[in-house]
Amino acid sequence: MKWVEPKQRNVGAPASSITCHLDRLAEEVARQGWQAVPRYDGPHPLVHVFDREVPQFGESITLVPGSTAGVWWFRSSTGEDLAPHTDPTHAARQITRILIPYVTAIRAARSHRTRRTGASHPAPPAVPDPAHVTTIAELEHRFAGVVCWWGRYTYEWWAIVPGGTQWTIVNAEEPDSLLHEILKAWKRR
Repeated sequence: MKWVEPKQRNVGAPASSITCHLDRLAEEVARQGWQAVPRYDGPHPLVHVFDREVPQFGESITLVPGSTAGVWWFRSSTGEDLAPHTDPTHAARQITRILIPYVTAIRAARSHRTRRTGASHPAPPAVPDPAHVTTIAELEHRFAGVVCWWGRYTYEWWAIVPGGTQWTIVNAEEPDSLLHEILKAWKRR
């Protein structure tokens, strides 16, 4: 993914016009099965889009001026221009493209843990063993660009492994197992 320079947000359009377009997007993403929560009380109106079973992960979408006069763009929280304001259906498809891999991975991990142990874990666990934190820092240092973390809701270690335009999410119960998963993903890059 290439870096997109931020544009001036919401300059030159009345707030009611912006929220009207964001409302249309919220309706469209809801039709596609996502939850949409408008947040119009801050300095920049936006719509937060997420899966109801994974509310802690989502996309915040705002409206920014495009390079053509009178054309505004729906923009993701990562700076990606999704679609012009006249096409909320396409913007909703782009949001789905962004969210599906992550939401699927989180749901799969939860399902895997429930099948293996026979119980789900609705409450977050205590912080992981401090020795593991050191191991994770070493993994991130060893593999440039890899980001690792402890899943408070999944009770597992996670990593995002970069690979050009395709990134891979891996997870494991122990840091040593996570190392093996990172190595497998690293080789596929």
